[in-house]
Amino acid sequence: MKPIEKASLAAVCLHTQTGSSVAYANGKGISRVGIDTAVGIIDGPGCSKVYVEGYRASNVGDKILPHACCGSPGCGIHCASPVNTVGEPLVMVGDVASGHVPGGHGG
Repeated sequence: MKPIEKASLAAVCLHTQTGSSVAYANGKGISRVGIDTAVGIIDGPGCSKVYVEGYRASNVGDKILPHACCGSPGCGIHCASPVNTVGEPLVMVGDVASGHVPGGHGG
């Protein structure tokens, strides 16, 4: 299982992520694949079984599309960075753990 991504967490490229304005994890909007950003769109893959407003929930290790100065000298970190490597540790999505389905959803 992986921690979910949420608004205000910094991606590896140091840009903060955006998130949903209606679904929250510990008070911050849950980040979604294909719509939320860390300047570049979060490209996923995300969680295959957890959707927020019709978009896959983003979790640790999802990719971000190239953005900002990508291609310029010294800007390689902005060319398809993985999102935050920590996520929200209190909200996990992914495989079923210990024979139960957390929150009623596998992922």
